[in-house]
Amino acid sequence: MNDKQTVKFGDIYREVKLTTKDPVADGYERYIGLEHLDTGSLKIKRWGSIAEDNPSFNRVFKKGQILFGKRRPYLKKAAIAEFDGICSGDIIVMEPRKNTTISHGIIKHIVQSEVVWNWAVLNSSGSLSPRTNFSVLSKLNISIPHFPQEVCISVLDAAEDSLRKSENLLEELSKAKIRTAYALMLEGNWYRQLFGPLRVNVPQGWQILRVGDVLKDTQYGLSDSLEATGRYPVLRMMNITNGYVDPNDLKYLDYSIEEARKYLLNYGDIVFNRTNSMEWVGRTGIFELKEDYLFASYLIRLVADTEKLTPYYLTQYLNLPLVQYRLKAFATPGVSQANINPGSLKSLPILVPPPERIIEIEKVLREFDRQIDVLKEHYKKMFNLFAGVKSKYFE
Repeated sequence: MNDKQTVKFGDIYREVKLTTKDPVADGYERYIGLEHLDTGSLKIKRWGSIAEDNPSFNRVFKKGQILFGKRRPYLKKAAIAEFDGICSGDIIVMEPRKNTTISHGIIKHIVQSEVVWNWAVLNSSGSLSPRTNFSVLSKLNISIPHFPQEVCISVLDAAEDSLRKSENLLEELSKAKIRTAYALMLEGNWYRQLFGPLRVNVPQGWQILRVGDVLKDTQYGLSDSLEATGRYPVLRMMNITNGYVDPNDLKYLDYSIEEARKYLLNYGDIVFNRTNSMEWVGRTGIFELKEDYLFASYLIRLVADTEKLTPYYLTQYLNLPLVQYRLKAFATPGVSQANINPGSLKSLPILVPPPERIIEIEKVLREFDRQIDVLKEHYKKMFNLFAGVKSKYFE
């Protein structure tokens, strides 16, 4: 007897197309963009404020519905809403059909299974920014376990629980790093001291400067159209992760050596995300890769004055949540993106310790980074384990 049944994706889920003309008047407070969804995770841990950011989104979702990222489906972004709100047009809102015979304990895991993502990627359209849609997803045939499904659900939930525990450890260590960075870099000063009316406490041997005082150069990135292949990889907005340049989801250009020279990043350069959603604008990463990379127009190259501080120290300072909050106050909103100009960035106050203290602080924070990388590897193993379990059940 076959222990699997085959069903269509469209027989399990239905697309929800509810919209609003005035989300605030309709009582919605939070919005979700693709940047708020984490790869492989059903949990939403971040969101934006409609009142503060005034997004142009009008698509409504309700608590319990599924938010499925249709843009760049290879990023595997799908989650279950835990509140009502509005979301980007790059997100499909769906929910289980009321007449489905599939257990809801299984339904939530199907959307984050390889069979679904493989289908979405294979049938997406567009080269630089591929997209899928619900009509395409609905045609997918999926083999899932027959009833009773309790054993399947218990195994899936146990694997997901292991993944969440690994994720929580990673989050706690990341928070510990931030607390340590505050203590070491701000020396008891807080927002009202650094950016407000109160006097900054400057420890002996330290200086209070502006970011512009510790930079040797700034430069906008290239604005040419990018391709799927080419001679030089080009870093973009999404290539800044946790204070570092991350070479994922790359696009390319066929520049000559002479054309490329102006935009080639040097080891220790800093890239600043000047234009993005309000969630991601202002993110900063240090370039510590050995290969040749160019950088796109929405990024600014910052060259630190190494006689005053290290590039790593400046990167960590700019990524402090307190400093990020201040940077976002400088952001000028656009239709779907916000922008921070270099002048605003350069005007930020920064506490600069003596050189020997900078080296000590960097040593401590880089040790946190190393331990975080270890936990990331463990998380990847748990993620692959969970994916393997889902692949066993869903084909």
